[in-house]
Amino acid sequence: MTTYYIEQNGQILLHDTDRNKLENTLRFMPQYEGLTVQESERPIENCQWADTEEYMAAKHKQEVEAQVAALEAETGLTRPLRETITAGQIAVSSYVQGKVQEIETLATELRQ
Repeated sequence: MTTYYIEQNGQILLHDTDRNKLENTLRFMPQYEGLTVQESERPIENCQWADTEEYMAAKHKQEVEAQVAALEAETGLTRPLRETITAGQIAVSSYVQGKVQEIETLATELRQ
């Protein structure tokens, strides 16, 4: 899919898949006067090239953080509580142990 964008000093400022929409937007943004609309087949997300290793790693990290947060909210198993359980300071059911392990597997990835 073709994406249209404008950039300045190597930074993507605006992008859209509709060239006319992007050009109309530029009419109301005098700070970008003189910049040309370029086109690319590369994907752009959040004004960044979405096919770079750095972007994909950052996106993966955000997804894992969201998964950990969702599991913590669902179970109430915050990191301090998980560490206490893992250290054997609290006796819990095998179900809770499994949930702790599930969350810790994801969270460990974030700590590396």
